[in-house]
Amino acid sequence: MRCPICGGAFDETLIRDLGTVTQGHNWQLHAGHCPDHGWFQAEVISRPPREIFAVNKPFGAAREVVLDGKTQYSFPTAFNDLNPSERRNVVNPMDPSLWAVKKVYSIKPSSS
Repeated sequence: MRCPICGGAFDETLIRDLGTVTQGHNWQLHAGHCPDHGWFQAEVISRPPREIFAVNKPFGAAREVVLDGKTQYSFPTAFNDLNPSERRNVVNPMDPSLWAVKKVYSIKPSSS
């Protein structure tokens, strides 16, 4: 996972097994800290995450991120953009191309 805002590498990461919350499916929490944009996390359940959440710390509360004047709490991944039948066929939950975030905003400062 990379920062969903700038695409940069994290300076801190955490992957924690959460156990079999759903019968037969091992859950994991993946979290990372971007020095410029803070903490993000995603839950992985045998498939790539459909979204990455901005959080105040791993296992913490969701936090608001304002980009282009719009509030974001989560960032949809490429996996979320697949149609349902394609999502069922995905077998590698760690495929980096499916963790990519669709950029729907600009992080350039607005001129005032």
